[in-house]
Amino acid sequence: MAAVYSGLRVVDLSQGIAGAMVTMFLADAGAEVVRIDQPDDRFAELSGNRVWHRGKRRARLDPVADIDTVRGLIAGADVLVETFEQAPAGLDAAALARLNPRLVHCSITAYGGAAAHRGRPAVDALVAARTGLYWEARGVPGTTIGALSGRVDPLADLEVDPDTAVGPDREGPMFMGIPWASNGAAYLATIAVAAALRAREVGGRGQHVSTSLLQGVICSTAIAWQRAENPDAEDYLGWTTDPRAPKGFYRTSDGRWIQQWVQLPGFMLGVSAGDELVLPERGASPKDADLRIETSYTEMVLLQHFHPEMAAAAARFPAQDWERVAAAAGVPFEIVRSPEEALRDPALLADGSVVELPDPELGAVRCVGSVVRLGDCPATIERGTAAEGADTAWAREQAAATTAAPPAGGADPAAPLAGVRVLDLGLAIAGPYGAQLLADLGADVIKVNSMRDDFWMRTQYSHMSNRGKRSLAIDLKDPRGLALFHDLVRTADVVHHNMRYPAAQRLQVDYESLRAINPTLVYCHTRGYEHGEREAKPANDQTAAALAGTEWVDGAADDGGTPLWPSTSLGDTGNGLLSAIGVLQALYHRDRTGRGQFVDTSILYAHLANASAAWTTPDGSVTGMRPAVDAQSWGISPTHRIYPAAEGWLCLALRDETDRARLDAAVPGVAGLDGDALAEGLGVAFASGTAEAWITTLDEHGVPAEVVAPGPGTVLFDDPDLKERGLMTGFHHPMTGDMEMAGRLFDLTGARASGRSPMIGEHTREILHELGVSDVEELLAAGVVRG
Repeated sequence: MAAVYSGLRVVDLSQGIAGAMVTMFLADAGAEVVRIDQPDDRFAELSGNRVWHRGKRRARLDPVADIDTVRGLIAGADVLVETFEQAPAGLDAAALARLNPRLVHCSITAYGGAAAHRGRPAVDALVAARTGLYWEARGVPGTTIGALSGRVDPLADLEVDPDTAVGPDREGPMFMGIPWASNGAAYLATIAVAAALRAREVGGRGQHVSTSLLQGVICSTAIAWQRAENPDAEDYLGWTTDPRAPKGFYRTSDGRWIQQWVQLPGFMLGVSAGDELVLPERGASPKDADLRIETSYTEMVLLQHFHPEMAAAAARFPAQDWERVAAAAGVPFEIVRSPEEALRDPALLADGSVVELPDPELGAVRCVGSVVRLGDCPATIERGTAAEGADTAWAREQAAATTAAPPAGGADPAAPLAGVRVLDLGLAIAGPYGAQLLADLGADVIKVNSMRDDFWMRTQYSHMSNRGKRSLAIDLKDPRGLALFHDLVRTADVVHHNMRYPAAQRLQVDYESLRAINPTLVYCHTRGYEHGEREAKPANDQTAAALAGTEWVDGAADDGGTPLWPSTSLGDTGNGLLSAIGVLQALYHRDRTGRGQFVDTSILYAHLANASAAWTTPDGSVTGMRPAVDAQSWGISPTHRIYPAAEGWLCLALRDETDRARLDAAVPGVAGLDGDALAEGLGVAFASGTAEAWITTLDEHGVPAEVVAPGPGTVLFDDPDLKERGLMTGFHHPMTGDMEMAGRLFDLTGARASGRSPMIGEHTREILHELGVSDVEELLAAGVVRG
C-alpha cells in the first residue's frame, strides 16, 4: 500500500510555476523530491511556492559553483526536472545521460526548439501574449475556428445585447489570472515523466523528455484553436467559444454570481414563474425541458433571445435558493466562489482534495490536496513547505555518498505504451481527452461508442479529444453487445470512462464486474466533483470552475469584474491530463507487481490544481498573494500587464528590481513612479508609438516584454517550423476536409501526434474480426453493433 513513487528520488532544478508543480505532483505520489533553491531564481517570491514546494527537501545550491554536489545528487536520482534555457556545463542532457544512464531527465522551456521564438523570455504572461492566448479569454466573433478557417459568418449581423458581453467594455486582449501556459506545461511534463518511468520499467533505460510553455498553450487551446477546410460541416462548429454567446453567469438578488451551464431556459424560467422558486412537475429538468439550447453554432441566436429573461429571473432570488432548486432539478449549477472560499469548504477538506498542512510561519495553511487517486497506492500529503535551504547540509552529504549509477539495460520500447490496449467508454471531453493522450503515447485506444453518438462525434469537441482512436459502436444494453464488450475487456489493459458510476454498474462495466473478468485491469473513472454529497450532482467544466475559483480569478472578480470562463480552461481537458497521469502511474505499478487497480480523478480536482497558487489559513484571516487581475483585465500590476500602443498591444512581465531598472532606462519619464502613476506614465509612453517599435527598444534594454499577437493562434498555424516538428498536426477528415489542430504535446521516445478522430463505428468490423467474432454481419443486421 505504499505510494506509487515511493523509493524514487527527484531533483528539482526548476524555476517558475511549471517545474514546481511537476515536482509537487511527484512528491504527492510518494517520491522524495530534493528542491535546489538557486541564488538567481527570479520566481522565488511567488506566493504559490508555499503550496508547490510542499513535502520537498530544500537545499540552497548554485548549479555552477556547487556543480559537483548537484551532479552528485543527480547521479543518485531517478528523475531530474529543470528549466534551463541554456544548461550550465556538465548539466546538459548528454553529460547527464553519461553520468546516470537510468535518469529520466525532464526539460521545461519557453518554446522548445521553435525557430521563430528562440531566445524569447520564459514567462507565462509573455508566452500567452506572444501566442495570442489572451485573445481567447473572451474569444473572437465567429469563433477562432471560423477566423482561422476563413469562414463567412452567417451570424455576422446578429444583434447582441451589450449586457451579455464577455469581459470588460473595451476592445483588445484580456489578461488572465490563471497561468494557463504554465499549468498546461506542468501537466504535460508530469505525463512525460510518468511515461518515461514506465518505459524505463519495461526497457531499463532512462531518457531525456521535454515540453514547453508553448506546448502548454497548444494544449490549453485545443478546444478553440482548429482550422478546418469545411467548418460548416454538420454539427461541427459550436458557439461556446464565441464572445457573443453569454456563458451562463447570472447575478442573484443577494449579489452573488451563479453559473448555470449549458444554459437551460426551461429551468431558469420554469422554476421562477411565481413568487418563489418552485420546481414544476415537468418542463424544468434536463430530461423533459421544452426550452433548451444545444451547442451547435446557430443555437447562439436562441441563447441571445432567452438570456435577458434568464438574467432577470436570476436577479429575483438569492443564490442559495437557486442552488437548492437546481439540485432538485438535476441541473448543472454552482455559486461562483473565490479559490480561498473553495479552500475553506469542509466537504473538500473531508475529501482530501483540499489539505491542511503545517506551516512554520502561520501554523497551518490550506491548499489544493490530492488530485490523482490510485486505489492500491494511496498517497498521504502531510508535510508542508520547508524553509529555503533547510536541507543543504543533508544534500551535500547525500551527494558525497552517491555511488556510480548502474548501467542501463535492455532497449527502449517503440513507444511508452506500445502493446497497451485502452477501452474508452468516455463521454464529451473530460473522459475521451485522457484516452487520446494515451493514444499519443502509443496505446491502441478503442473508442467504445454508443449507438447514438452521431451528434457528438461530429463536433469540434470530439475532433480534439478522439484523435488516433478506433471506433467500435456497440449496444451495451443488449446482452450480446455486453458479452462482446466483456470479451474485449479480456484483451485490454485499461478501461477509461467518465460516465456516472451508478450507470456503469447498471451496464455491468464497473470496476468490480470487469476486474472479475480481467484481474490485472487498470480501471480509470473520472468524475465531475469530489467524493461526498456533491458526487451525484451533474457537473461540467464550467460548474467545477465556479466551485474551485478559476472563473473568479480569470474574471477579475476580486476587483468587481464579472466571472469568466475562457475557452483555454483546463477543466475537462485538465481532468483528462490528470487521468493520463493516473493511468501511467498505475501501469508503472502493474509492471512492478502484476496488479491492476482503480484510478480516479475529477474536473473539480483539475480546477483546484489550476488555482493552486491560492492558499489560506484555516480561518481565512491570512491568504496568499496570488495574482488578482484589475476589473478592466489589463493585468495584475503596472509592470505585469497589457498596454495598448498606438498600433497593437504590448505585454510587460517584470520579475525583479533588475528588470525595473531596465524599464526605467528604456522608457523616459517613469523612473521613480509607482502604482497608478507608473501605469499612467507607461500608458502615455506606449501610446506614442507602435508595439513593434517599442518592443525593439524594450528588447535592447533587456526588459521582459512581448507584442501581443494580433489574433488567437495565427502565429502557430502559419508557422511551418511548428508543422514540420509536429507541434501543429494536420490530416484529412471525411466530413470536415483538411484539418489542423494541436499536435505533439511532449517530446519523448515514441510519442507522436496521432491521427484524425474516427467516424462512429468506423472500425467495428475490424475490431470484431481481431476478436475472432465470426457472426459480425449478423450482429450488424440485428443492431447489436454498428458499422
